[in-house]
Amino acid sequence: MSSELEGFLAFLEEQKARQAPHFPGLRAGQVLSFMGTTSLPGSHAACTVNRLRRLERGATDRDLRIVLGGSLAREPQPGECVTVHLTRVERYQGYQVKTRALAVGARGTDLVEPAQDGVAVKGAQIFTVHHSPYTLKFFESVPYEDVEDTVAGLSCALVAVGENANVSPRFVFHHEVKDGKVMLFHGDGLALKTYMNVRVNRNETRLVLDLDDYSGWSLRGAVEEFAPHQHPEAYERICHGFAAGGWGKPSRVFRFVPDALERIAPRG
Repeated sequence: MSSELEGFLAFLEEQKARQAPHFPGLRAGQVLSFMGTTSLPGSHAACTVNRLRRLERGATDRDLRIVLGGSLAREPQPGECVTVHLTRVERYQGYQVKTRALAVGARGTDLVEPAQDGVAVKGAQIFTVHHSPYTLKFFESVPYEDVEDTVAGLSCALVAVGENANVSPRFVFHHEVKDGKVMLFHGDGLALKTYMNVRVNRNETRLVLDLDDYSGWSLRGAVEEFAPHQHPEAYERICHGFAAGGWGKPSRVFRFVPDALERIAPRG
């Protein structure tokens, strides 16, 4: 077992205890993680954790300017967008703000520009990342005031660059180690934007973070759906977690196997 994997496994076990106070009603030995996906086969979402400086109202109801400390993982390429994920853990509520896709011949500054204390991401669409009235419509219309209230006091944001880049929360309810690799297991309730990406591109970047200081690990690998009989213990624990959260039964269950692990910390 590599030293990186040993370090990650120790961190994962530690987070079961450290995250428990954030979810007092959910006692399933879970760890909240974040899936970064894209729709381009063979690509991984380029993810960072950035200090959140401030939000600024845009020119229209859909526009939202987000100023972040530090830099992004890389500049967006033609056809790619930048997604900023904002979750208020104690409420288990949050949003992701996406820029437009970068047009061919356009400059990266059309989406992200330098700011006095970091970079400013020019959001053009706001999506919820947890159940809310807005998720009933694919093209959601979320008032700026709701976003401002939800993320007030939030110290960090999760950022992904890629084609249709998406960052969404997933509880890891079970993990196993086999042949020197760790497997993380989670379930889905609805087939939303993350599943649309996974259908065409199984590559994923998973962030597993300490929810108090946002330090942790970034894992890159592949995710796939599995049948209950293939991993019966994992399936049982996922179902137990869903029942504890009052979410019914998962509609799909997934196994994520990373092949690269590295530590990550907030930028800026």
